[in-house]
Amino acid sequence: MKKQLTSILVILLMVTGCRANSGETTNNGIDAGQIVNNINKGKAVVVQGKIVTGDLDFTAIKKNSIFSSSLRIAEIGIPVTFIDCIFLGRVTANGQKDKVAIITRFGSSVTFEACDFRNEADFSNCTVEGMVNFTGAIFREKALFNNVTFKGRQVYFTAFSSEKLFSMQESQIDGSADFFKGKVNGKLSFQSTDFRGTARFSDLDCSGKSDFSLANFRNDALFTYASFGSDFRMTDVHVAGRLDLISVNFNSGAWLTNAVFSGRVNLTKSVVRAVFDMSGSVFMQGKPVTEEFTIEKTGQLITKGAKFAVLNEFTIE
Repeated sequence: MKKQLTSILVILLMVTGCRANSGETTNNGIDAGQIVNNINKGKAVVVQGKIVTGDLDFTAIKKNSIFSSSLRIAEIGIPVTFIDCIFLGRVTANGQKDKVAIITRFGSSVTFEACDFRNEADFSNCTVEGMVNFTGAIFREKALFNNVTFKGRQVYFTAFSSEKLFSMQESQIDGSADFFKGKVNGKLSFQSTDFRGTARFSDLDCSGKSDFSLANFRNDALFTYASFGSDFRMTDVHVAGRLDLISVNFNSGAWLTNAVFSGRVNLTKSVVRAVFDMSGSVFMQGKPVTEEFTIEKTGQLITKGAKFAVLNEFTIE
């Protein structure tokens, strides 16, 4: 009899252990599948202070449209809101099924405020019609926002942090973009991204390489008080508004080459500790403002072939 009771207890413990990772048994947890089910029912997603278990795949929703024989679009028409949540699994907005690519279109706002992504977050190729809010988000693995289209009037990544790669390449941001007080330990890339509103990177702290090459800033680009621990590249860019590089620490090489700066460039109080190369660039408002601009002994300023407007003419160095 004792042996039978012992066997029953062991079986119960095994069953309990197998279910320990589900959203139902995780303390304050919610399963990602339940969120997808709610979207399928047309319920607005509002999740606060929860631990989301499993992979959250927005392409898994039932409503989708056929764009072509090789592409489908998952349509989410309701606001998606997560505040102060932890995501244990992957969060994705793109995928593939039966050799057909699936991307996501969010018809309203998307919020992941103060959320902790413990696994990879991949929102690449998605479109968001409303505002985007990732204020205070923590990305512990890769954060991918490549080829996204943000159509809302505001995009907030204020005080976000990324421990590895943060990439928003070849994207289109229609409204103002705020990356104020962001912190990135890995590489940061905005290659070929089109910023149609003011882009604010003030107080940004990036330890890895930063790449803004081929980007198009149709308004102001603000980097006041930013710090770059590794290479900073802004090559072949166009900045229509002003470029503020005020009180910036360039601890490694910086390349602002073959670019067109239509607005005023301000380097006041910035510090250069390695190569600072402006070769081949065109400065439509004249030479940059360089009050208290410091080039340390380890630094070097290069202006070969740069053009600076003077009374609607150019002087070539």
